[in-house]
Amino acid sequence: MRQTVRKSKAECTGCGACTSICPKGAITMQPDEEGFLYPAVDGGKCVECDLCEKRCPAGKPQQAHKSQVFGAQNRDGQLRQASSSGGVFTALAKEWLGKGGVVFGAAFDEALRVEHIGAFDEMELSGMRGSKYVQSDASDAIAHAAALLERGIPVLFSGTPCQISGLKARVGRKDSDLLLTVDFVCHGVPSPGVFASYLKELEAKRGKKVVRYAFRDKRKGWKDFSAVATFEDGTEHVGQQTTEPFLYGFLQNLYLRPSCVQCEALREGHHAADITIADLWGIQELAPDRDDDTGMSLVLLNTKRGRQAFEACRTQLSVFPIEDTQKLLRHNPSIAHPAKAHSKREAFFRHYQKHGFESEKVMKLLAGPNQLERVCTRIAHLPRGLMRRIRVLLRKT
Repeated sequence: MRQTVRKSKAECTGCGACTSICPKGAITMQPDEEGFLYPAVDGGKCVECDLCEKRCPAGKPQQAHKSQVFGAQNRDGQLRQASSSGGVFTALAKEWLGKGGVVFGAAFDEALRVEHIGAFDEMELSGMRGSKYVQSDASDAIAHAAALLERGIPVLFSGTPCQISGLKARVGRKDSDLLLTVDFVCHGVPSPGVFASYLKELEAKRGKKVVRYAFRDKRKGWKDFSAVATFEDGTEHVGQQTTEPFLYGFLQNLYLRPSCVQCEALREGHHAADITIADLWGIQELAPDRDDDTGMSLVLLNTKRGRQAFEACRTQLSVFPIEDTQKLLRHNPSIAHPAKAHSKREAFFRHYQKHGFESEKVMKLLAGPNQLERVCTRIAHLPRGLMRRIRVLLRKT
């Protein structure tokens, strides 16, 4: 009797496409002990048609593209300030809404869970701006996007490369010019359960409810971004990239999804989406005259459809080509290489499963060894003969 979709749990990206692919509605997404969502199969409903496994995009190669590469920045300074990088996503989304389409992207709900939602007008786009360093639940959005496409309504769907693959697995051959897909250069996705536990810890320490959270606040600039938790009374908890525990743990790959470390998306020109966007790190070398530290986007145009969509919104943007790909890759390694799990990932989750997220423990795990620990490590790696001589000398003294 089938209990899940993939034989190996580490292969599952959690895209959620299988929930709408199943003709019997037998699959739901359920959190595991690490807080990640995985498909669970209701044996009473499952007829073992295996359609979920056959259509699952995990492990299947992506089409190779020769991408056109640009740097781009939205001309609207206020909109750029509200965006993680250069505000390109909003320009694409506004153009798509203008043609009567619906835009899907990740946003916080009232409980600060990250889920995919649909926007029908520009007001609803605001929640999609800004990075969310938590894996979103896109299962319902994939089903809704597919239903809209079947009704002839244009859809722009943004998400991680694996979520785009999930949508395409659900849509199948019905993929058409009505669908524009936008992914991003993904560092990997952290556990929603871990983030929820972190918020609970913050609220317990302050005795107040967190009502907003920003992973990429630009009050100190785009490069030196901050993470900001806003409480119900308007007070804030502000942390930098190496001092804010959840953000620091994410950047150090402490609690990424297992499938992220073997991700093949984006590698060597293989793309799931029509357009790939990201922060253009290294702008100070690639185009120093354009570096104003307010945010700059990297844009990869992977398909004809993507090039046409970008051209349609180009008047909203300041755009320049990027030709030095070696320098680009040096500053943006995630384009070419998947993340590597932190060596203390297992230690973190052993502690997390007993105690939840504890900032002090996380910062201790991520701290480098102290002087005594370094000395002990060096001694442990000395040749055995030398160790014996040292012990003899110590006994004589």
